[in-house]
Amino acid sequence: MTWIVWRQQRPVFITLAIGLVLAVAAVLLWRAGMVNDLAARNLLDCVDKGLDACRGRAANEFQSAWFDKMHVGQGLVLAAPALMGVFVGAPLFAREYEQGTHALAFTQSVSRTRWMATKFVVAAVPALVFVIAFQLVVRSWLDAAGELGPLASGPFYFTTFEAQGVSPIAYTLFAYTLGIFTGALFRRTLVAMSLTLGVFVAVRVVLSGVREFLITPTRLVSDDPSKPLVLGNGPLVVKSGFLDANGAVVADSAPLMNCASRGDEPVVTDLAACYKKNGLAQSYADIIPADQASTLHLLEASIFTGLAVLFVLGAVWAVRRQV
Repeated sequence: MTWIVWRQQRPVFITLAIGLVLAVAAVLLWRAGMVNDLAARNLLDCVDKGLDACRGRAANEFQSAWFDKMHVGQGLVLAAPALMGVFVGAPLFAREYEQGTHALAFTQSVSRTRWMATKFVVAAVPALVFVIAFQLVVRSWLDAAGELGPLASGPFYFTTFEAQGVSPIAYTLFAYTLGIFTGALFRRTLVAMSLTLGVFVAVRVVLSGVREFLITPTRLVSDDPSKPLVLGNGPLVVKSGFLDANGAVVADSAPLMNCASRGDEPVVTDLAACYKKNGLAQSYADIIPADQASTLHLLEASIFTGLAVLFVLGAVWAVRRQV
């Protein structure tokens, strides 16, 4: 049974292998060129220090030359799970129904459950290998740039967060099983591919918007509301504002406006005193620290994995109900 599925999926596997080799080769070439550029501009010591310690024309020119390229690499990692769902998952069962080859499998001694499980595993492994390998090689490229690349924005910057950790694996499982479910349910390849892409993008957008609510934030408070809070290294700011003398959040912006410069009125020189006079006793920020990024990765991945399990169960139901 495994050999039959392998023969059926061989064109897809060959395409994945060629695509992976080309993608990895391109990233490695870009990485080598970038490292040579760092050395030529004498910026190797700035990889760990960032722009704060290495401001200058050379650093700015390096970022202008390479920053967008690294973002493209991250974007391709983000796109890979969707491609696996659309081109590997969606046609897996839908094409069988369109071509009528499912009838042959159903009339053999092999059970439908074994047929499904074999196809699922044989196709899933290459898809996951592709995504994981490409993710790792892109991450090595970003690590080589260090604080001069996208990693300087912190672990919660959307392209960085979604392209590292277990997230790409969870997205791939979600997209792949979604494609299998839509293919088994609608039995039309193009319909399954279209629905897979649309639902995948919609769910990703919705869950990325509520990601910050998956973990309890830490509140930082400053007794001097006139000065910005020191947030540390790359946290995710969930909410910020001011507190009154009782520690309650000040929702009205009018007190803040009373201390702003307006027209010909004298400029307020003691902002801290003005803020407190208008009821703004403290400033605050609810943040998720950078060291909790891995926890947030696991929480989000558990949601996508749970959805993947539901899609697998849905696909089993859809196949079993076929005559």
